[in-house]
Amino acid sequence: MQGATRSAGATHPGYRREQNEDAYWADEQKGIWVVADGLGGHHAGELASKTVVEEVQQSAATDRHYEQALRKAHTLLLGDEHCTANMGSTAVVLAEEGDYFRIYWVGDSRAYRWTPGGRGGELSQLTNDHSYVQMLMDSGAINPEEAASHPNRHVITRCIGGSANPNLEIDRVSYQWAAGQKLLLCSDGLCTEVPNEKIAQILAENTDNHRAVDLLIGAALDAGGRDNITVQIIDAPPQAPALCSTSDAHSRAVHNKPPFEQLQGLSKRVFAALLVVAAVTMAIIGLPKLL
Repeated sequence: MQGATRSAGATHPGYRREQNEDAYWADEQKGIWVVADGLGGHHAGELASKTVVEEVQQSAATDRHYEQALRKAHTLLLGDEHCTANMGSTAVVLAEEGDYFRIYWVGDSRAYRWTPGGRGGELSQLTNDHSYVQMLMDSGAINPEEAASHPNRHVITRCIGGSANPNLEIDRVSYQWAAGQKLLLCSDGLCTEVPNEKIAQILAENTDNHRAVDLLIGAALDAGGRDNITVQIIDAPPQAPALCSTSDAHSRAVHNKPPFEQLQGLSKRVFAALLVVAAVTMAIIGLPKLL
């Protein structure tokens, strides 16, 4: 991690996987962090996540168009002669500009914001998973407790590469930093093993980001370590404005969220039920799932 003073990151293969298909990278001076979780098994997933990180690195050094970087990675993976139908990667990217930051994501790698206050602070998930289980929750078919143990909880509906679809849909949100906040980027090897309350507690009790990263990975391993685990934690920049209240943070986030993203959220809710029907139909007719 280049010039790291505000952030820390680490990755671990877990206890059940032969190798680590996750990848991550950061450059604080350029204000860019990325976590990618490869799919496809063995070297396929490793190559896919590496491709995503390399394109983000290239973009950081040139145009800083990170959305286009993810699209280029998608095109490269689709055009790779070694690419299989299930070879792909999820990604979550944090791009910072002064007091503001934007998050881009595809798949079920996540971004969280931790805000100090109370006993453990407040942990808010800033991304929504592109997954079959998330569609079921959006439609009201299941609740979060049922989602945690759903047999298809690892089935994702969108990734970089992984299909013959040349068009990649990327979600994005924008927020303003507030003093004392932290951002957490992670692969699903953390969030499927460690509950939000435990994550918030570790962030609240450990101001040293390196120690917090180690403790989060340790908590995922203690819970079973069934997947690769990657974590990055980033402190708010020194110039971030003071936070008056949690509601103030929420209002600034909504205000700074582009209108098209608000409409996108409405569209997701409107069409959630239709998406569930489509997913079930695909399963019935035997189309491949991305695992």
